[in-house]
Amino acid sequence: MPAIQTTYSTNIAARKLGHIPDMTQADLISRNVETAAGIGFGLPVAQGADENGCIAFAGTGFLGVTARDRSVTVADKFSQYDSARILKKGPITVTASVAVAAGDSVYLTSAGAFTNVSTSNTQIPNSRWDSTTTTAGALADIFIK
Repeated sequence: MPAIQTTYSTNIAARKLGHIPDMTQADLISRNVETAAGIGFGLPVAQGADENGCIAFAGTGFLGVTARDRSVTVADKFSQYDSARILKKGPITVTASVAVAAGDSVYLTSAGAFTNVSTSNTQIPNSRWDSTTTTAGALADIFIK
């Protein structure tokens, strides 16, 4: 018999990794996860070996950002062979690896961390930070055009 929810949060979290804050110009695709460890929500992905596959971003081949999916059975990530929702265009919540300001360009480190630092990093074309955070490791929104 299914469990019945008996406790409720007073407030809903303002942001979660991979959350799409609104559907403004959102363009989502599905790809099969090839990475053995799976891929968490709100993380960059690259084209996989298969034409319908994706892998964790490792410095090249940016495809998009994994979007939160409430139907996923493993907490906060797509497992290997899952069909991942990937945002190619639109707003999404990610972890800022450094302090960022709204309007800054968005870059990825070779390890897949989101930053506004251009040196030795890969720029996500036509993207910007949509929110400001003064703390590294905080959640912030980006917009990919």
